Amino acid sequence: MNVHPELPVSTFDLNSGDQQTSLQRYYDICLQAQDLMVTTSCFSVWKKGSSTNGSAKVIPAVPGSSFTNTRNGNAQAVRVFFFDDNINLLLGQTAGAAETKGICNLRDISTGKYVDFSVGSNGFQCDAAYRHTLIHHSDQYRNVLVQANILDAMSNLDYFTSIILKYKKPGEKLIVYMDVNGTILWNDSIMGQGPDEMLLGTMYGFTEVRPRKQFDFKWGGQQPVTLNTAQNLKQLLNDIAKGDNKMLHDFWRKEQSEAFMAMIGQDADLGWVGKPGIFTSEEFFSVYRDYMDELHQQAAKQGAAACGITTSWFRCLAALREGMHAVVINSFGMDTQRVVVRSARDPRKVLHLAINFELWSDRDLKKFKAQFEAEALPPPQQSSNQAPVARFAGCGFDLSCKDRNCPGGACDNSNEALERVLDAQDTTHIFEFVVRKPNPDITLGAKVTHVQQGLEVAQIFSEGAIKEANEINQNMVPPDPVLRAGDIIRQVNGIRGDTKAMVQECKKSVMITFHVFRPTSGKEGGFCSGTSNDPFEEEVINPAGLRKSRKFDQLVMSRMQL
Repeated sequence: MNVHPELPVSTFDLNSGDQQTSLQRYYDICLQAQDLMVTTSCFSVWKKGSSTNGSAKVIPAVPGSSFTNTRNGNAQAVRVFFFDDNINLLLGQTAGAAETKGICNLRDISTGKYVDFSVGSNGFQCDAAYRHTLIHHSDQYRNVLVQANILDAMSNLDYFTSIILKYKKPGEKLIVYMDVNGTILWNDSIMGQGPDEMLLGTMYGFTEVRPRKQFDFKWGGQQPVTLNTAQNLKQLLNDIAKGDNKMLHDFWRKEQSEAFMAMIGQDADLGWVGKPGIFTSEEFFSVYRDYMDELHQQAAKQGAAACGITTSWFRCLAALREGMHAVVINSFGMDTQRVVVRSARDPRKVLHLAINFELWSDRDLKKFKAQFEAEALPPPQQSSNQAPVARFAGCGFDLSCKDRNCPGGACDNSNEALERVLDAQDTTHIFEFVVRKPNPDITLGAKVTHVQQGLEVAQIFSEGAIKEANEINQNMVPPDPVLRAGDIIRQVNGIRGDTKAMVQECKKSVMITFHVFRPTSGKEGGFCSGTSNDPFEEEVINPAGLRKSRKFDQLVMSRMQL
């Protein structure tokens, strides 16, 4: 296709003719991809099919009992991952049916037939991960489908990496299909959504409206909508707008959203999809503000060069490269080239497949071509140095080992192995430790002693935000530092020298950054060699207070240890 003079862009038919043969060919192409490959799926086909799974992005389903990749004369099993924020696994028992609203057209590579990935069908079962992520995986198919969440991807530097490590098997070749908008990118140019609007839309997707009794809801000049059962907020907004895109986009503005949620709260409660408990619209926007703060902090750390792409994507891509796995960006959107230019070793060598290009609308054609014009390619001699990716510290999902330096030649995922890694960390260093609370009333879960250098950690309770932050950091690959008894907190959110003010900052803030000093262990007198200038211990968090706050805890989805 004559789209760009320097880029290999081709059309590919996956929706007509001999679909089984086309699927096998597509699977083979993806399997052999090096560095990056791009698939832009056909939005027109999906829209014509009422936005259901059966007409959505084609993802190869690999039977567990067959189909291996032959590499260097050796048979190698293949596992396929698909990360997308619109897979809609939260819809429950029918989430994977062909006629269900969704984004995943999962097809068996041996038959070409649709594979139902609902829980209980074809061996699929569901796990929950982090705060807002759902995962379907099967014992009959080597497929892992992840309803990704940009909030989790922003908050956890090894979000994608840790999920892949949990479900891959030793020796497998991986194909990782990755959506763009709302999965690794926190804005959407084709929809005209900035970070704040993308965030609201993401939160709508896992917010549920629960009528106290049947009622008719009328918004503006639109026809009333009858609510008699719990309904996803995002779907309700679509029902109200009835195809009016301008009205729908208005709901993605914070002011409009606040008015809408206040109005519907008169007759219905709000809760997280699949979770017990309710919350107010004020609490919803408190969580929204917390995540906006996190987004701004990550954007500030990354700098403008990242252009709204999560750090967790760059780290995962580096790991997959080291393991010589295949990575396929698969999107309906028109922001893929923005990701490619900032991620690929050489953007000129990235194969682009436009699925059933002949069926695209004029609008999609123009947007597709415009993305290439908007992103300037780096000079050819600089292509190999263009990607601002962080190198993976281990061996990149390589067959059986996560760490090149592990003494046994292979690593395991056990707690004992994790502890060995943590024990090997330098015990005399300064590091940052970030804690997030659901709201200011939730306490951190630690006891501290006031000393000359700052706040010495005397105890970390079994419940609390610090305990959760430690668990997240432990599961990073490689692990990030954890807070331990004996560590000295020298600074809290820019406050230093005044330990009482530091404690107050811990109590009132929701996003807290500690600057921590870890003294050499084994010194006479314990971890802390300084004397207390205010010799009393203080509970930065009281476990009893935590238990009183359990109702608000339901505002944050439970996270599985990965």
